[in-house]
Amino acid sequence: MRRRAKLSIAAGAAALAVAGGVMGVHEAHRATATQAIEAPLAHVPGPGGTYTPVSAFQPRVPKGARVDHFTLTAEYRTLTLGGEPVRAMTFNGTAPGPLLVAHQGDVMEVTVRNRLSVPLTIHWHGIPVPGAEDGVPGVTQNPIPPRGSYTYEFVATEAGTYWYHSHEASFEEVGLGLYGAIVVLPKHPLYPAQRDYTLVLHEWPNASTAKAMMANLASGARDVGSMSGMMSGGMMNGAGSTGGMGMMKSPAGNETRTSMLHVLPGPALRTGTFAPTADDYAALDEMAGMYGAFTVNQNADGTTVLPAKPGDLVRLRIVNSGNMTHLLTIVGAPFRVVALDGHDIANPGWLKGVLLPIGAAERYDVEFRVPPSGAAYLVSADPDATARQELRAAIGDPGAWASFPGISAAAIEREPWFDFTDYGRGRLPGETVFRLHETYQVRYDMKLTVGMSQTGMVYAINGRVFPNIPPIIVHKGDAVLVHIVNDSPYIHPMHLHGHDFQVLTRDGRPVQGSLIFLDTLNVFPGESYDIAFRADNPGLWMFHCHDLEHAASGMDVMVQYAGVTDPYPMNEMSE
Repeated sequence: MRRRAKLSIAAGAAALAVAGGVMGVHEAHRATATQAIEAPLAHVPGPGGTYTPVSAFQPRVPKGARVDHFTLTAEYRTLTLGGEPVRAMTFNGTAPGPLLVAHQGDVMEVTVRNRLSVPLTIHWHGIPVPGAEDGVPGVTQNPIPPRGSYTYEFVATEAGTYWYHSHEASFEEVGLGLYGAIVVLPKHPLYPAQRDYTLVLHEWPNASTAKAMMANLASGARDVGSMSGMMSGGMMNGAGSTGGMGMMKSPAGNETRTSMLHVLPGPALRTGTFAPTADDYAALDEMAGMYGAFTVNQNADGTTVLPAKPGDLVRLRIVNSGNMTHLLTIVGAPFRVVALDGHDIANPGWLKGVLLPIGAAERYDVEFRVPPSGAAYLVSADPDATARQELRAAIGDPGAWASFPGISAAAIEREPWFDFTDYGRGRLPGETVFRLHETYQVRYDMKLTVGMSQTGMVYAINGRVFPNIPPIIVHKGDAVLVHIVNDSPYIHPMHLHGHDFQVLTRDGRPVQGSLIFLDTLNVFPGESYDIAFRADNPGLWMFHCHDLEHAASGMDVMVQYAGVTDPYPMNEMSE
């Protein structure tokens, strides 16, 4: 697993990088076998031939803005999860860390104190922070060392549900507890509620696996493949050690070691209407065996109760901080999805008997009214029995679980899945609209594959493994279209830093309902999407799978604004 990327950027390479025959950016020229390929960043001048370090893109604080001060202290704690003690990494002694609440337009100033024995950074997932505040070590800052501190500052320009997490060896550090939620309250709520709750879902390794993860962090090895407990638990279907960032010495020397010798075939690409398949259910259960507990906030006993009275309108902000996709629904009351990844949905309809496939790093805001019976219930239809028992919450009377009528696992598993591409209607005021057939300055084809290399399993974009993937080069103001194809048997929740994107199509079919804006797109096996975004936030931005083991083993690419440079040691770079 990658820990420190020993990277070198080839000098004199072509301004445009082309990987696997896929064009990257402006005025593309196909690379020949003799041309060098610049990766993971390229040497491309900005306007007027200028170069600007990413550290120059600082927050612009409005005069007189309210400043919200927060302190997060990273420290070790032993938590009891599922009846078993787990040595965890926490913010302020809890996992998730404290809920950070701000109002739209506020300045968020967050001081992070590191009381761990290993470095960390914090990424503000979904918030369009300026380039210097993104929290990626070796790209936007140096890691925060043990006993060190660092202050982040940014303006909460967009209301919604977001989250924060370590971006240093994130498979281990997030997996062991370095995460928390953020709520930015809107100036003018579109869907006001009487009760507003945030629920953070997480999967926890068992005690022996957690101990192995801690040992890897301490040694700097960060090699998932050395953790026999994880492998025997089915994390990668018995594959050996991963070829990841920590294995890499240089693009030239490492490319052979991480080139895929055998590609795992994915299902046939989908066409037509949306419906879950047997491949989807198999992918849902891919990693369940490695986990010992599933938590709602810090509760793994399946008895969470959120107080509410009959008739109360409730908003649940559901944050998935883990690596798995979970199937959740509300029973006891009709509900509607009012926001995805912090973005309101136009004219959402009411649902009943529908499962929400909430992918890694995604956020679903759902709304419902507590019924006269006294409670509604958030329940899981995951294939894993432990997840079904522990990922649940009652909203209503304190004794709601005593009166829970129960549900048939067989019946709930047959319920249809929520289709966000055909939900809601119309658009909200002020939304920028992209169309598939319009002029794009940048078009990028992203094919996601999985296979075996000399070092083990790797996760690739266009047949290449990070850091040997050329960047997507953009200029400020560009319209960017990305066509994503998942040609693998696994789920890939693809997350773009620093930007939101509009989903235009799924499996060749245009989005039919409300405009959908996301920062993380859960791509199931055989699915394809077209997404579009405006390059309006200069910097160096990762675009990676948020199944963090996949990211650590190669499924990452950089979105690089022309002329923006990295002033930090890239050997510190981590997923």
